[in-house]
Amino acid sequence: RDDMPEFLKYAMAPLFRNRLIDDKNFKRYYRLLEMRETLPLAKIKEYQFEQLKQILVHSYQYVPYYHELFDKISFDPFKFSSFEEMKKIPFLDKDTIRKNFDRLVSKKRIINGSYIATTGGSTGEPLKVLLDYDSVFKENAFIYNIRKKLEYKWKDKLVTFRGIEFGEKLWKFNPMYNELIVSPFKLSNLTLEKYVAKINNFGPQYINGYLSSIHFFAKLLTEHTITLKTKLKGISLISEDIDTEKRDFVENFFKVKSLTFYGHSERCILAEEKKPGQYIFDPYNGYPEQLKIAEDRFAIVGTGFLNFTMPLIRYKTDDICSPDNDYFSIEGGRKSTRGLYGKNGEYFGHAAFNFHSDIFKNVIGYQFVQHKKGESDLLLVVNTDFNISEIEYMQKEIKKKTNGVLEFNIRVVPNFILSPRGKYQMFISKLTNDNNTP
Repeated sequence: RDDMPEFLKYAMAPLFRNRLIDDKNFKRYYRLLEMRETLPLAKIKEYQFEQLKQILVHSYQYVPYYHELFDKISFDPFKFSSFEEMKKIPFLDKDTIRKNFDRLVSKKRIINGSYIATTGGSTGEPLKVLLDYDSVFKENAFIYNIRKKLEYKWKDKLVTFRGIEFGEKLWKFNPMYNELIVSPFKLSNLTLEKYVAKINNFGPQYINGYLSSIHFFAKLLTEHTITLKTKLKGISLISEDIDTEKRDFVENFFKVKSLTFYGHSERCILAEEKKPGQYIFDPYNGYPEQLKIAEDRFAIVGTGFLNFTMPLIRYKTDDICSPDNDYFSIEGGRKSTRGLYGKNGEYFGHAAFNFHSDIFKNVIGYQFVQHKKGESDLLLVVNTDFNISEIEYMQKEIKKKTNGVLEFNIRVVPNFILSPRGKYQMFISKLTNDNNTP
């Protein structure tokens, strides 16, 4: 599909689209989620328990790692009778998966096979897992069920800001999802008009993707006093922690509401945002648990129901949640550790760079890149009113914040450095763990 000429993709789009929405797994799960809306909580819990027991029994019968583990701890999945019994099973982490990869693969052939997926690696080495091919269709049923709250229809078009392999192209058309995927890597003042022309010509009803990239796009549109000609119905935010200020700006600019959900590449847990910043874990997608790591802060742990090729049981993610009445707030697990280091090892976190002055009045956005303790690049994407003399003013104000233990090389750039998956990070560290030098 990806190697097809662009004109052929558009011509065959309905066939690819039907491959998704006519898939038996997609339709089955979508119907389940629709029927669930009228079920009492007791029935929903009953279904969750049945799915959990099914994955436990399968893992014991066909996955060498779990067969050995369950025998060792005297855990009998056939006699599993209470959610509480899950506490007998040790947590699974990324390092354990890497060391036992082959032994975590099911010996039973899974219908339609599997494929390799990797995590983004934002907290370290990317993790490789095997996922059922059919899990793609199952998970999409959950995502489409969430999107319908924005009146999403099967034939609606999306323009998606996310990182994939683009080569020299600025965008790619994906006929499976009826979406135009645009490169967040190449979005800048220099390319903006090309993006706008293509998006207007495509005519999407929804914007989808990383909040950081959509926000940057909206800021550029504001700077150049450009509005999209296409009429949007909503915005779907994926894969990043939600910055409330950026979200408000995006919703106000495009004059539509946004929605988001929490999920991850390992496909264990999914949570839907019910209120701004407040989530509920989906009981049909997996069995969620919370491991306390600090006061009111818990690591998210999950046992997934969608993947039988490499089941992940009590998998401890790098993400953090906090109780919020009947809901949870969710954030990336390492978000609080991002920042810069002074020449003596001083740490400057996100809050240290909240400037309540006008030093960035002509700056669309900024990013810190650190190669050595006590030194950092500060990359600026600026508007047309920016004057190079403003850099001296920035240096003075930032020096006040960092007490002279951090020197900054401030540079104006056309766009930000993004992760391999196209995500923006305010802080990029090139320091090694042992001596804080490159």
